[in-house]
Amino acid sequence: MNDQTAGVKNEKNKFQIKREETFESFIDAGLHLLIERAYDSVSIDDISKAAGFSKGAFYVHFESKEDFLKHLLDRRQIKKRIITGYLDELEKQTARPLTLCEAAASAASLLMRFVNSKPAWNVVSFAVHMPTYKVVSEYEAYIRLYKLWIEESTMYINWLKSRNLIEDHIDTEHTAKMMCALIDGMIKQSNVLGRPVTFRSMFDALYVFVSGRKSG
Repeated sequence: MNDQTAGVKNEKNKFQIKREETFESFIDAGLHLLIERAYDSVSIDDISKAAGFSKGAFYVHFESKEDFLKHLLDRRQIKKRIITGYLDELEKQTARPLTLCEAAASAASLLMRFVNSKPAWNVVSFAVHMPTYKVVSEYEAYIRLYKLWIEESTMYINWLKSRNLIEDHIDTEHTAKMMCALIDGMIKQSNVLGRPVTFRSMFDALYVFVSGRKSG
């Protein structure tokens, strides 16, 4: 390989590196915006401005906002066991089992922090910033993420069962789906009405569907 050929190859490498860095800048900027705000309220202009590039640069890498979302979901791994991991840690700290009421209250407080702050990219962040059904239904990646949110709620219910805080005969999958639907609905309602989600509503979502079987 002569010096001229090597120079061209190096230039191509530099160009490719710059292109990849720009792509990642868009992904990171969009990620933070989607954590902070709901998908539907984030525009391509918002993403481009946050990334520090023009709208034209956005279209060099992505065909549309939906295409951008697909790339983001395909490239980012999300954290799981958010609720049960937190409850396990609380029990270690207190050195005693939590009651049903304490577990629900602790989980509600955790989710409230995710709603009111800028959390890391995880299944809870996804759930509380759910986009429109049209967007969800178009991408299998988003459907998988929603299923993971249901799994997260399922793990919470099984965590309660493992500690004998609720009856074993409770329908775990149905209850998990009801919890997810209620929390998702509360977030959307708060966006429409401009009223913040309350601790009481979050607590009820995590308590009312499982309470009444055993005292806690």
